[in-house]
Amino acid sequence: MAEESRSVSSVQRILKILHLNGAYVAILTVVYGLLGALIVMALLWLPQPYKMISIIKLGLVPALAVIAVVGAIRGPIAGFVSGFVGTFMYDLVIRGTIVTMGLTAASYGILGFVVGLASYSFENGRFLLKLSILSAVGLVLAVLVIVLTGLTVEGYAALVAIAYVLLPLLTTGLPSVLFLTPLFARLWFEFAKRFVPSALNR
Repeated sequence: MAEESRSVSSVQRILKILHLNGAYVAILTVVYGLLGALIVMALLWLPQPYKMISIIKLGLVPALAVIAVVGAIRGPIAGFVSGFVGTFMYDLVIRGTIVTMGLTAASYGILGFVVGLASYSFENGRFLLKLSILSAVGLVLAVLVIVLTGLTVEGYAALVAIAYVLLPLLTTGLPSVLFLTPLFARLWFEFAKRFVPSALNR
């Protein structure tokens, strides 16, 4: 009996982390994820200026920070949905194709999922630093999955995968998640505190 109640409480704890503990909470989580996906799709559609220095691509990708912030606000499922659905819909609607059967889009979902596993206080500098670090970890995992997909599914040569996939994604992605994610999170906090304080109750 004690073992059974322990397994029930661990399931409840997992559902709470995923923000799926109850119908209303689950619906809200999906809504946050889909709203994040719309923002991600719109940001990916906008031109993003960058500078190439040899094979190094310098620039910022605000959509990556949005994926991380959605995960930080509403948990791993919302973060995954915003990254996966936003990128998938961008590929489908804007590019007119589904890249590698959606595996690339799912990779961006990993970023939001990893960030969403922790909890944050957006008014605290230490928590914003934690958000930056976990965003960087999530991005590196996402990029590794994208590179592995390129090597195994698309048949890239190793040097091509490193020079034209890995390096550009890291040199634009890491500055984006390290600097823009805490900035967007703080802006969200100030907006929510002023207009929708109930949204701050994760």
